[in-house]
Amino acid sequence: MKFLFANLQIKKKFILAFVISALIPQTILGIILFLNLRAIALENAIKDTRKNVEDVKIKLMDIVQNAVDISNKLYLDKKLLNILSTEYKDISKIYDDYTSYTELSNLMSIYSKNIHAIKIYAFNPTLLDTGEIVKVDDYTKSQEWFKEAVKGDGKILWGLVFDSNPFRPQYYFSLTRLFKNSYGEKIGVMVIYIGKERLEEVLSLHLNTLVVTDKGIIVAAKDRNFVGKKLNFNFSFQDGKLIENVNIDGKKAMAILGTINASESGNSFLRIVSFFSEKDVFKRVNKITFVTFLLILINSVVSLLLMLLFSKLITGRIAILNRKVNEISHGNLDTQINILGNDEIGQLAKNIQSMAKNIKNLINQVYLAEVQKQQMIAKQREIQIEMLCSQMNPHFLFNTLEAIRMKAFCTGQYEIAQVVYLLSSLIRKSLEMSTELIDLEREIEIVKDFLEIQKFRFGDKIDYKIEVQSDLLSSKILPFTIQPLVENSIRHGIEPMIGRGIIAIKLFEKDGMINIIVADNGIGMSEEKLKTILQTLDSKDRSHVGLKNVYHRLKLFYGDEAKIIINSEPGRGTSIEIQIPKR
Repeated sequence: MKFLFANLQIKKKFILAFVISALIPQTILGIILFLNLRAIALENAIKDTRKNVEDVKIKLMDIVQNAVDISNKLYLDKKLLNILSTEYKDISKIYDDYTSYTELSNLMSIYSKNIHAIKIYAFNPTLLDTGEIVKVDDYTKSQEWFKEAVKGDGKILWGLVFDSNPFRPQYYFSLTRLFKNSYGEKIGVMVIYIGKERLEEVLSLHLNTLVVTDKGIIVAAKDRNFVGKKLNFNFSFQDGKLIENVNIDGKKAMAILGTINASESGNSFLRIVSFFSEKDVFKRVNKITFVTFLLILINSVVSLLLMLLFSKLITGRIAILNRKVNEISHGNLDTQINILGNDEIGQLAKNIQSMAKNIKNLINQVYLAEVQKQQMIAKQREIQIEMLCSQMNPHFLFNTLEAIRMKAFCTGQYEIAQVVYLLSSLIRKSLEMSTELIDLEREIEIVKDFLEIQKFRFGDKIDYKIEVQSDLLSSKILPFTIQPLVENSIRHGIEPMIGRGIIAIKLFEKDGMINIIVADNGIGMSEEKLKTILQTLDSKDRSHVGLKNVYHRLKLFYGDEAKIIINSEPGRGTSIEIQIPKR
């Protein structure tokens, strides 16, 4: 082997050295980089997909459980079963029974956020159509969902049901269930339509996430083109497990499943299917890899050309140069090549020394890249642990509030159940809020929930009215801008007063600015106290925290365009006006 190498031409020796010391290591590093980038991209895609499944599952469980709770209550409602079973001969008797039965409207008022409508399709031909109770006709009998409900014999089923509302006819994700009387006779089919807006809100941030029934029918998705299609899919896979080579709408993808099985829903269940395309995940990785190998190729070509040039400069002083090169090849990259002269050997010595320095820098760069990679992996694991921990407490809180609400509801304490529901909704919205702007309509919903809770607390002592210019509902506003002002009015204005307090909220546009006025008829304040409050808005003391918080956030976001005007008079109440640019 040594004899063969000794007989090689110097040009070939340089080429062989280049291949061993530069080309092969760079190629191996490129391959390692490519494989690691693919692994990281796939791991991140799987992690994000699992998070999508869990997020949708948590939010959808509340909606599904509402529908199941309504279904169970109506299924055991003796008054409703009696109406559906009675053969009426007197219209006045039907009218009296319909008028006295208000359970359907009561349930809709409680669950209106999640439920679009509740309908009972009755077999009894003596009943009258009311919109809530509808007689079964031939068209209804021919519908697949109706046949499945009758076949289900009282079990809770999920599917798509067409609502023939003349103002907005469309399919809705719905719960269906057969009614039977005490003799086991079929008397009607209950349909609970889930609110489309609520489903769209749940799926708004999850493009490639589907809600599927146990029969594979897609009932909800951000992309409405998926709704109604059947997914040929094996649902026996374990929740959270990655499923490869899935065919979704004619395209290959990877998917992760999640199961929603609401309490007392029987064998019927829903699946959350979140998927991603392996091609899309690796698209950016492939681009980075192409650029990397292109740079390696360019670097290799340039280095090879330089080596061919160097080989032409070697002359009689090869022995000295060979000894120095031998030192470099044994790892001493700091070797100094002291060859006098600027002839061929002198230039070759300088270039070899330069090459040694470059190799050392490359080794240092690879080492630094590996250290950075390990730091990045550690940071990702830390973030993942923090995210998992942050998801536990809110989930526990909402489950606890829901348990309290259902306990109150089942014991007939509907007002307490409604207040707990409003409190849960208010906390959920608070946790979901960020520093981004939200629709004014959503801000008004937060204020209404807060005021309804306060009305429960204080009874007839507090009342309110809200006037909003209709074309402002879609305008953007900082979250929790109005609620702290309303809380201030109750705490400092109405709570200390004797008599009934009224909070008036008015929102309108003027000269391109949104004007928000929160006024009360409380105890008010003196001019001196009002001046003190205005002077402390920019101070660091902890008085009037709610008002100062709103003031500082508006100033930080809108700058000098935001204005706060406070007017008050002892015994006549206080008015706070905010002016912000319309967005």
